[in-house]
Amino acid sequence: MARTNVMSTKVILVALAASVLIALSSIATYAFIVNDKSAEFSVFARGSVDSRAHFMNLDKFVITIDGEERTHYLMLELALKTNSAKAHDQLIEFKPLARNVLLKMFSQSTFEELRQMNEIDRLQTEVLGQLRQAMAVNGYAYQIEDALFTKLVLQ
Repeated sequence: MARTNVMSTKVILVALAASVLIALSSIATYAFIVNDKSAEFSVFARGSVDSRAHFMNLDKFVITIDGEERTHYLMLELALKTNSAKAHDQLIEFKPLARNVLLKMFSQSTFEELRQMNEIDRLQTEVLGQLRQAMAVNGYAYQIEDALFTKLVLQ
């Protein structure tokens, strides 16, 4: 009888130890999944981190450009990149300001200046700087990450 009690006690201790190990393993797995950034789309993840790029397209617009002999036209399509949905949503509200900045910037250029500008990267950097400055002055609370020319025609 004493031997049966010792065996029962051992079985209970083994079962208890196994239960504790299973519980600890479950807790550790849960903690790993919740803190793992690659588990963004997991059913176990609490909330997804909005780390993807968001783009806001500015509608095509045409700007009149002065030339030495005649008037020229610049057709421009642009997309602005932000890194959060909140920044994108607020950027939509600032769309008229962005268009105004671009119209002012390009309408002050001459055809000859724009034609000689072979570096799109430099022009994009200038556009981005002008937009960031104007947006910040007018209360845009986020950062525009990039200004991407999707179409640029000068004639």
